[in-house]
Amino acid sequence: MAADVPEFATWLPVIGRALARLSLSKATESDRDKFKDVLARVDFLEALGLPAKDAAEAAGSTAASVAELKRLRRKKGNGKTASKKSKARSGRR
Repeated sequence: MAADVPEFATWLPVIGRALARLSLSKATESDRDKFKDVLARVDFLEALGLPAKDAAEAAGSTAASVAELKRLRRKKGNGKTASKKSKARSGRR
């Protein structure tokens, strides 16, 4: 370990991950429907500051699987179609 890094700095990431898992557990207790899929749990954990790999592991998945789910979500979009007004602006019909 480097001389200029305090010893407790090693434990800070461990404590952070533990607190994030506890937060997810408590949030899941209060709203099971919101956190029923892996991507919702990963998004929650990443919003708390966990790296993608750690968030995926805490949500019960792998980083590669979560990356694929996110890619599919981006590809799918939000499911909305363009309105008549926006089609008219762009010249499409």
